[in-house]
Amino acid sequence: MLHGCGLLPCLRREDKGEAAAGRARAGPRVADEPTGASVSSVGKGSGAARRFAWGEIESVTAGFSSRVIGQGGFSTVYLASLSSSRLGAVKVQRSSERLHRAFRQELTVLLSLRHPHIVRLLGYCDEREEGVLVFEYAANGDLHGRLHGGGGNNKPALPWARRMAIAFQVGMALEHLHESLDPAVIHGDIKASNVLLDATLDAKLCDFGFAHVGFVSAALHPSPELAPSSRTSAARPVMVGSPGYVDPHFLRSGVATKKSDVYSYGVLLLELITGREAICADTGRRLAATVGPTLSEGKVADVVDRRLGGGYDAHEAETVAALALRCVSESPGLRPSMAEVVRELQEKTTALISAAGTKPAGKVVP
Repeated sequence: MLHGCGLLPCLRREDKGEAAAGRARAGPRVADEPTGASVSSVGKGSGAARRFAWGEIESVTAGFSSRVIGQGGFSTVYLASLSSSRLGAVKVQRSSERLHRAFRQELTVLLSLRHPHIVRLLGYCDEREEGVLVFEYAANGDLHGRLHGGGGNNKPALPWARRMAIAFQVGMALEHLHESLDPAVIHGDIKASNVLLDATLDAKLCDFGFAHVGFVSAALHPSPELAPSSRTSAARPVMVGSPGYVDPHFLRSGVATKKSDVYSYGVLLLELITGREAICADTGRRLAATVGPTLSEGKVADVVDRRLGGGYDAHEAETVAALALRCVSESPGLRPSMAEVVRELQEKTTALISAAGTKPAGKVVP
């Protein structure tokens, strides 16, 4: 089974009253900076992730009675009050030896990451088998909910300029993973619900549960008979991706590369252009297969999200559509690198990205 995002898949924006209620329910809070022996910093600098004691996790979630803001197959995410002015998201892994190994792998990857468009790890707790990760809070939920609705979302269509800014921001995050780290990190599950949106609608890539380190990562072939209780459960987590986003080459070979992320990113671009989901709920067809032929014929206007009306740049839509088609090429060798993707977006969508307030490429927050 292909699982979705374990981090905040159902997160939706709160109004001020809800935020205040969440803080009240959470009860006692931990200090903004470590004050006791039970809490320590990992790494250097004020932004380093903290090690929380289990009692502190219980405190900031009011004994795990605070509002559940996300639920996945292997974890639950609680709204947490980290201080009088700061909310967080506490992801609690299910208890099992296999899942604890997955937690350690995700934690190892997250501790090495620092980028303005990758969700920030504020801390963790590894005292028990239930691994806990504490993240910054994303006030506007995830991109899937914002694009496709659901969960009571009746907001207006996401403007074209913001869609391009999000595409650029996620591209920069992936470029950082692929090109700036040594060894490189393959995310393994790029999709709209794994892109969080903060208070200003800036993108934050999340959920590194399927991430692998290295230029090429051999992975177990995704097979329906590989149940968690099978003899393969002792192996590292299977990198499978999500329906509609997963690289067909990976499905054939069982080997994930940077180009697997590029394929999934291409599907994300198609979602931003068309406003359609990666898998059609009615037909079960993949978005890439549905709109690919139309785009290949140059009929971009036929598939652009109708909710935008005329509120988009036609030439820019053609450019991004052509880039998306290259990303979802069947052959990994024909797909661009994320560095090429970012460069092309930067050169050809500069005006709209600037208007949307995106941070410059390569800029990492202090």
